[in-house]
Amino acid sequence: MHKHFRRHTSRVFSIFLSILLFAVINSYLYPGTATAQEVSGSLKNYNAFQIYDDHELLAGRNRLNLNLRKSTSFGGIVARIGIIDSYRSGGRSEILPTELYVDWFTGNYDIRIGKQEIIWGESNGSFVNDILTPVDLREFLTRDMEDLRTGLTALNIQRYFGANSIQLVVAPTIQPDRLPEIDSRWFPLPVIQTPVPFSFIGYEKSSGLNDIQGALRFAWRPALSLDVDLMLYHWAHPMPAYAIQPSFFSIPNFDFPEVRLTESYKTTPMAGYSVNWQPGDRFVFSAEGLFAHERLFTFLPVAVNRLEDALDDPVEALQVLQEFEIRDDGYLLTKPWLQQMLGVQTDFKGATLGLQAAIEIILNYEDRLLPQQYFPNLTFFGQRSFLRDRLQAAVISRYNIFGEDYWLQLMGTYEIADGFETSLGTNLFGGPSISPFYGHLSFEQFQSNSFLFGQVSVYF
Repeated sequence: MHKHFRRHTSRVFSIFLSILLFAVINSYLYPGTATAQEVSGSLKNYNAFQIYDDHELLAGRNRLNLNLRKSTSFGGIVARIGIIDSYRSGGRSEILPTELYVDWFTGNYDIRIGKQEIIWGESNGSFVNDILTPVDLREFLTRDMEDLRTGLTALNIQRYFGANSIQLVVAPTIQPDRLPEIDSRWFPLPVIQTPVPFSFIGYEKSSGLNDIQGALRFAWRPALSLDVDLMLYHWAHPMPAYAIQPSFFSIPNFDFPEVRLTESYKTTPMAGYSVNWQPGDRFVFSAEGLFAHERLFTFLPVAVNRLEDALDDPVEALQVLQEFEIRDDGYLLTKPWLQQMLGVQTDFKGATLGLQAAIEIILNYEDRLLPQQYFPNLTFFGQRSFLRDRLQAAVISRYNIFGEDYWLQLMGTYEIADGFETSLGTNLFGGPSISPFYGHLSFEQFQSNSFLFGQVSVYF
């Protein structure tokens, strides 16, 4: 009872603090009266229920998004704050400042300083050049895409040359995505039951000069039908690698064998491009690519089939562990890496349909690497409006070719009145069983997490 009371009190206090924070910011930005154009936002109630097993409530939350903007003589001040009250499993409340920045506009320059969203690229269902702004994956796909992004703290300068521009982004440190905890059903790696225990250690942020990141984009607009972006980076790719740190049995300290996996990132030179071409009224063609000079990958000193055999054999597990040694590199190698996407979009009988094919390639490949050398996938998406655009039906699906696993989302959104809408949908995951030492994200591991969801949203 006391725990429940403390938890309830904490939630009430968090909500009160959120309201107080909003009031303080609002009074600072808007001394006097505020106009509707300067304050906007949304209030959403979201519930997701597991389709299989016991139909558990996977996600239940109220989310208040507040968008505050104050125009100034030099530009503006913007704050975007998410206030979340989650009532699943006892509940928690949190305040997420997703954007907080200052704009300064001159004749040819736009300068933005602070926490902001920066979106590059043309891909759906995956990220190619859209790697700058961190995303919140703690509950994976139970959040809207607009609520996934957590903001990047950076200096953003854009210089215009007519329709063309150059954009420079500088971030003071590596800012990784927010990943689920190891005990979460959305943890991206399979949690393996082994005779030798293992643990995951999250990324520890540092503030050294080596972690300063920079990105440069040249946006070329030679015609209304053609958009070309060229990018250069000194950045850390947001997909982590995991360093392996084994510890061995020690009699004096009574330490038992254990394997620690540490989330790791590395800044590296990268180059990318994206092209969007619409030659007529019917088709839109897109292409996007990213090359990383050095990306981290985990390697193993033993064959995967031996690791699989060791899962059920404690003696074999100890023998395999003895073949691991404590290494300074944490069993991480750097390899050149390439990602490429080609896509087409068309209108067909009132519906917008699209297909994108992508592939990831590890160059200078070695067989001891855990990921595969080639990782191709397909993404399909479609959308159509009904009832004079009040009803929107959408579908998006990704299929990983070699793993034969898939994700499918179906969603319908109906606008009951201006600024008031409701959504119903489902996210389905599936595929054949794979090795627990598969080196890529597989939707198969989330098959039991397939869910139905409903959301009611009010926009103001």
